[in-house]
Amino acid sequence: MKESFYASACIDGLQGGAVYLTDDGFYFRSQKATIADEYRNLKIPYENIKAVSSGKRALFTPTTIIETNSGKTYRFLIFGREKFIDDISKKLTRAENTI
Repeated sequence: MKESFYASACIDGLQGGAVYLTDDGFYFRSQKATIADEYRNLKIPYENIKAVSSGKRALFTPTTIIETNSGKTYRFLIFGREKFIDDISKKLTRAENTI
């Protein structure tokens, strides 16, 4: 099952796109020509996600922070952040239970 959320990556300002939670991982997709290639079709398998947390950016913008096992940190502005964090937490728990 795929769940989707409107989102922006917080890199050099806000770069619009969408976040998808599928059975195998977290995806961020953006069609913006100016976004870094790393973010255009970003996929992070659940087993590579170390932590998901809430944060704040400049102007008190509520963000979601995803930290990977390799130490890379991604920051997003996700509309419906509380539901997103709840949904991804459930998927991370399922992924941990299958390892």
